[in-house]
Amino acid sequence: MYYSDLEDIEEIGWDRFVCDAWEAIFVAYRSTAGIRSIARRWSDLLQAGLGCSEEIADLLLRDQVVVRQDRDLMTIKDPERLLAAMDQVLADIGADMAELPQIRPSDRDRLVAAHRELREFLRENFLS
Repeated sequence: MYYSDLEDIEEIGWDRFVCDAWEAIFVAYRSTAGIRSIARRWSDLLQAGLGCSEEIADLLLRDQVVVRQDRDLMTIKDPERLLAAMDQVLADIGADMAELPQIRPSDRDRLVAAHRELREFLRENFLS
């Protein structure tokens, strides 16, 4: 379920929601938030940013955010390095999405295109 409901997202706009969600993820990594809270924020971003279901978002995040032991973004203190690491998580999610068997072939192309647009938007607005 979205952190904000669909009407809120429509009212503030996709761009604003995506920026707010990305910033919430960044702040969560720099705070004492637990990995489940961080994953929830990522899930909100994927659901609204890609238009995917909560189930698909959670499947993608399980491997790339929750289980991934070699990726400890919570210990990164440098803001630029953290943003770059978050971008890499998003890139890896896209690679997983392209092969996730739970995604119907009819939805895959739309989600892959939406992922590309989301990542491009975030890179233009947060990674210089």
